[in-house]
Amino acid sequence: MFDGLKDRAYIVRGGLPRKALPDLAWVGGCSAGAGRYLPSGGQSSRASQSIGHEHCVAHVIIGSEKTMLMDSGHYAHWWSLDSQLDAMLGGRTLDYVFLSHQEIPHTGNMGRLLAKYPDCIAVGDVRDYHLFHPEVELERIQSTKHEDRISLGDREIVFLDAFWKDLSGTMWTYDTKLKLFFGGDLFGFGHSEADNTCGTMFHEMAEDVFQRHSDRHAMPFFGKNWRNQNERVAAFRNLMKKYPIEIITSGHTGPIMGPRVPIVIEKVLARLAADGLG
Repeated sequence: MFDGLKDRAYIVRGGLPRKALPDLAWVGGCSAGAGRYLPSGGQSSRASQSIGHEHCVAHVIIGSEKTMLMDSGHYAHWWSLDSQLDAMLGGRTLDYVFLSHQEIPHTGNMGRLLAKYPDCIAVGDVRDYHLFHPEVELERIQSTKHEDRISLGDREIVFLDAFWKDLSGTMWTYDTKLKLFFGGDLFGFGHSEADNTCGTMFHEMAEDVFQRHSDRHAMPFFGKNWRNQNERVAAFRNLMKKYPIEIITSGHTGPIMGPRVPIVIEKVLARLAADGLG
C-alpha cells in the first residue's frame, strides 16, 4: 500500500542545519520528489531529466542586534526545523521572518514560528496573511514595499519587488553587509539523488556535478513563456548594479558564493530570456 510513498513525500535528508558563514545559517531539508516535477510544484527546465530531489530550505541572517529568517521552510519539515533554529540561533530569539510568497514551502511554518517566538514579526508582501492566520495579532504581520528597509544592527535588509513571480505576493530581499540576494524561487535548482549532494553548496561540488546541478533550473514563474523576458533580464542586470550580488540564496538551494556566482546568474538569465517570446 505504501510502496513508493517515501519517494513522493517531503522527507528531510542529511546535511542540515549548517552555518555557511558565522552570520548566515542554512536550515530545512531536502525533499524527495519524482520524475520531471519538483516537489514545490515547479517544473524542471528539462523534461527528460529525472530530478529526484529539491531543497526546501530557509536561511537565518544573524545580525548584531536582530535576526531574520528568510522564508519559513516547508510545513512538513517543522519537526526538524524547530531544533535546527535552536542550534543555529545559539540562544538568541528570532526577530523577523520574511515570507517571499504564499506557497507552502515558503510560508508554511509562519504560525508555528510566531508561536515559538512571541516577539517575532512576519514581514514581506503579507497584506493577506491575516486571513491565513487569524490567530496572529495584526501588528505582528507587517507589509513592506519595494526598497523598504529593516535594520538588523550591522546591516540592513532591503525588500525588493520581484520581476519574476511565482505568486502575486512574491518579493526578494538583499542583505547590505553580505551583499546577499534572497530570491524566493529564483535561483532554485533540483538535483539527483545519485549525486548525493543534499546539504552541499555549489562551491563544494566537483566541476561536472556543479555544471549538471546548475542546469536544473526550477522556474515556476507563470506567464514567462508567453511574454518577452528581455526587459526583465535587463532590469535585473540594472538591479545588480545598485545591489551587487556576492551570495545567492533561495528557498530551493543552498547558499551560492564564490567564483561560481556569476556563472549561476548568467545561466538563469539566459534560460529566462530563452523561455520568453522573442
